[in-house]
Amino acid sequence: MNWLLNINNFSYLDRLKIALFILNFKNRWTQDTQVKKFEKSMASFIGSKYAVFTSSGSTANTLLAQYVKDSSKSFQQKNIIVLPSTTWQTSCSPWVREGFHPHFIDISLENFAMDKAKLLEYVKNNHKKIACIFPTSLIGFSQDINFYKMLEKKYKVRVMLDNCENTLGDFDGQNLSSHFTSSTSTYFGHQIQSIEGGFIFTNCEKEYEYFLMNRNHGMTRSLKVYGIDNTKYKNKNVDSLFDFYSLGNNFRNTDLNAFIGLLDLNRINFYKEKRNELYKFYYDNLDQSKFYLPCSRHLEHDIPFCLPIIAKYNNKELFEKALEYCKVNGIEYRPIISGFLGYQTCYKKYFNKNNDYSNSIYLHKYGFYVGLHSSLKKEQILNLTKGLNSL
Repeated sequence: MNWLLNINNFSYLDRLKIALFILNFKNRWTQDTQVKKFEKSMASFIGSKYAVFTSSGSTANTLLAQYVKDSSKSFQQKNIIVLPSTTWQTSCSPWVREGFHPHFIDISLENFAMDKAKLLEYVKNNHKKIACIFPTSLIGFSQDINFYKMLEKKYKVRVMLDNCENTLGDFDGQNLSSHFTSSTSTYFGHQIQSIEGGFIFTNCEKEYEYFLMNRNHGMTRSLKVYGIDNTKYKNKNVDSLFDFYSLGNNFRNTDLNAFIGLLDLNRINFYKEKRNELYKFYYDNLDQSKFYLPCSRHLEHDIPFCLPIIAKYNNKELFEKALEYCKVNGIEYRPIISGFLGYQTCYKKYFNKNNDYSNSIYLHKYGFYVGLHSSLKKEQILNLTKGLNSL
């Protein structure tokens, strides 16, 4: 079947446009006008006031962690970061590297988000020590945004969102990333491609200025490039060309990546409709007495990142047969992201053995995924579901 996790979205005509962009001596390849154009277009699509293009979704997450720490007035007392126990590695590591104390909440099998009852109980008892809650739209399934807004309002805790696998999903008629300061990824394997890349979306001017500076070494002149008055950040004792306000990094992206991303963004509505259509077809044809899929009530709004294959009832034999079926038929697959993070070498010490992580462990033991992209055919999905259903 030669079924890949994802395909290169770019046509021969796209490649010709990219070649002409490279050949034009007037075009810069490093961060310049194309980055600004891509940021403006993505902010418009998402429905956020500001967008910041970064070198990856991981560096976008790093900037979020840096901001929460740098803007805190009581970091020693309020330094817990709340994370799902199944997520991507670099959804967690930036926070731990910045000195936050991670607390992991088991996921729900309803939508792979943090279990709401467990999260609510933890927030009730610990909200005065929580710096941020950082949910993940795991493999493209949307969060209950109203629940997180309630937590913010009632318990005065900050919520940000890792939406790297769900750039296209929405909630209450708005793109998911527009509800909180959030990150997404435009890496080759994700829903919009700029080869490598990521975004931060925010509606807060203060955050926006911080992200622009910290993306570019912490330099104050990063703001002038965007027409923002940087007077309040200036240091009169140093040259304005190298005036470092904060401990930033080089997390910039390039005009070349932005140009490529803009080409792909032109097809965004097609990707959204096609992925949703193909996932619904998969949902309707997979035998859900054997395989688990998230709740159907969100299907209109979820734009899944992949097609999950999760054996029900602790059926190890069925799981292994499903894996073998994909191997034999040339279907590329992956475990569900990092699986249960408590099994990963670098995270073992952060997990409380007395806590219940049964759903994350279940996904780790009985789940994997195959690719979902706009070039897939319904016939391929039908053959896959017939094969799985017959196991």
